[in-house]
Amino acid sequence: MSTPNHGGVCKRSCDFSPFDSFYSVLLNFRSPLSDVVSQPTPWSERISERYQCVLAPDLADWLDREIWKRKGTGEFRVPIAADGLLSDAPDEIWPGLMPCDLLPILGDSDGNWVCVRADANNQLAEMVQWFHGGGDWMPWGKRLADAIVFEAVVERLPGPRRRLAIPAENPKQDFDPLNDPFVHWAFEHQHKAIRELLAEQIGAQESADILLREDVACEAVRCELVQDAMHQPWASRLNSKLANQLGLSWNDCVSWMFDGSRMPEDAWSLLKEKLKLGDHDRGQQDWQAVESHCRAVIDHTSDSARQIAWAWDLLGYAIERRGDVAAAIATYEQGAMASSFTDQAVRMNSHWMQQDAAKFSVARLQKLDPNRVADSKYFSSLLATDTQSCRHQVVEYWMDQANQATCEVQRHDRLMKAGWDVGVDSFARYSVLLDRVAEAAEGSGQHARATLAKTHRRCLRNRYGV
Repeated sequence: MSTPNHGGVCKRSCDFSPFDSFYSVLLNFRSPLSDVVSQPTPWSERISERYQCVLAPDLADWLDREIWKRKGTGEFRVPIAADGLLSDAPDEIWPGLMPCDLLPILGDSDGNWVCVRADANNQLAEMVQWFHGGGDWMPWGKRLADAIVFEAVVERLPGPRRRLAIPAENPKQDFDPLNDPFVHWAFEHQHKAIRELLAEQIGAQESADILLREDVACEAVRCELVQDAMHQPWASRLNSKLANQLGLSWNDCVSWMFDGSRMPEDAWSLLKEKLKLGDHDRGQQDWQAVESHCRAVIDHTSDSARQIAWAWDLLGYAIERRGDVAAAIATYEQGAMASSFTDQAVRMNSHWMQQDAAKFSVARLQKLDPNRVADSKYFSSLLATDTQSCRHQVVEYWMDQANQATCEVQRHDRLMKAGWDVGVDSFARYSVLLDRVAEAAEGSGQHARATLAKTHRRCLRNRYGV
């Protein structure tokens, strides 16, 4: 992955005047943050040495100005202290469940984290939102400042706001972006167009357009736009309990939420009567927009290690839907290689195919070209109906591929797939895997990844005794 072309505050920001209350507050707010107690060695240098990495300028600024000593008001309001990051085995790391190239930076109160990812060039810059409830992850921008901006404005973007899980309480009920120290810091690191997002009354679509134009958390923004393009008003009012009362298969209902054209007319008539809907409530999905956004996400994540499953899955289906079977098959083959932890299946309602295969793309391939699946040991392993059996077969496949690798870079990539393609069936197995990942990363000059893998290994031993 190429180095993000972002500098520090001076390079990223533009001169501006406090023409409104937001900018006035912002400028006044900066003063106390600048009064940082001097350290014998800057925190950023100590973290860089600890993890054998180069930090993005904004992350170095976050550390050295000690923004992490403050507490935010948003969902991700709990930062890890710099001295905690320096420990041999930070408590915030979830070993095994969390990919071992991630280092948590900012958390919520439920065990979910915004993490920074180490890349092949020993840089820590890209941000990933990691969900502990299933291990799912989503790119949240090229910098920490971008991730915080995305969280600050996501509620204003188009889309139905479907979450990976139902929170016990509303985490944003007291969110106060105009007085939030993390938001103020993040907006210092942005161009004028982004800084105006909170200062001006800007519409949902225009807000999304500005984020995309300024290259801020593009994959996460497009995920929201895809959900908006697929949303049907009636879907928000139907749940599994009501479906059972109506004698409808809940899995069928989810498939209709995914693609409204799959719903039979008699089912729609039943829903109309029960929910007192009008024809306008059926909604029109915009599959052309879905295809466009998914292509953009794929183009934005050219590194094979960062392929996003939901983008390939939905792109393949959009192509299949318009009748280009050959192109759909080729797309699904690519999608089948992306980690299942990136499919966003609940948000996209693509989990209606999980009864057929562990991955949506493989399930669709099986429908379109079963011989192609049968001829592939890897694809076939993803058809296993038992989760443990599926994981075992997939892990064995990638471990065998790693043993056949012709260089350490290739070996490292395949070992990462062994651990975080569909997951591993035991923490004990992760102990061996993390040792091998660290060895392959070190052998290929990926020192930051090697150091992180060793750190995750120590966390695994401390937490699970393996």
